[in-house]
Amino acid sequence: MSRDYNEYWSSLTASHNDHPGNRFRYSLIVEELLSMGLHPDRVLDCGCGDGSLLSAIARRFPLSELHGMDIAGNVPIERAGLPIQFRQQDLGMPVPEALHSQFDLVLCSEVIEHVLDDDTVIRNLNALTAPGGTVVMTTQSGKIYKTEQFLGHLRHYRITELCARMEASGLAVTKAYVTGWPWLNLQKISAHYFQGAVQKNIVQAKVLSGKVRALFAVLVHLYGFSSRRSGPQIVIVAAKRPKGGNR
Repeated sequence: MSRDYNEYWSSLTASHNDHPGNRFRYSLIVEELLSMGLHPDRVLDCGCGDGSLLSAIARRFPLSELHGMDIAGNVPIERAGLPIQFRQQDLGMPVPEALHSQFDLVLCSEVIEHVLDDDTVIRNLNALTAPGGTVVMTTQSGKIYKTEQFLGHLRHYRITELCARMEASGLAVTKAYVTGWPWLNLQKISAHYFQGAVQKNIVQAKVLSGKVRALFAVLVHLYGFSSRRSGPQIVIVAAKRPKGGNR
């Protein structure tokens, strides 16, 4: 099922930034960046949505330039409260050459599974990253549940296969793992069986109820105890090889 992302951002007004699954991913990405001791000057979030990932990173790092691109032209990036330079871009199409090698840190979180031409996504990530720069990707493995189908997931991945494809593009994978068991698994299964309630009370809600916020708070806490060896959440960190570097 292909998703209309202009319609998606028009309807999604309350849950995205606070959703425990998103907050879990943001914390994983920040943790990886802290562990590497990065000090990037130009950061690009590919599929930036409302800028909430950039906002989470900016709270922990002094960043000079924040850039975002998204297929939707109506993403409410002003919610992030940050000076994000935005460009509308379908990552399934080649990015302009003027953007090649322009970014020290390129993020691609929960995007590639939505794009029909995922080979082009991987090539774009390599092209956008400056030599010696870093790419951080997150995506999903395992079964595609009904809520994920509604959100436009076209495929999920095996981590070994995805790492091999990134390596073939010219990126050097430095870290890769799966995480999220059992809490992310349970969230996916629950959303699958109670999809109608999830759509109404979370995905398309204008305001989150007190019960939903309490559930989110509990899940955020539980996600901190997730396995780092098992689960549906894929995390990959890769480096762009310097010019003239070995393949």
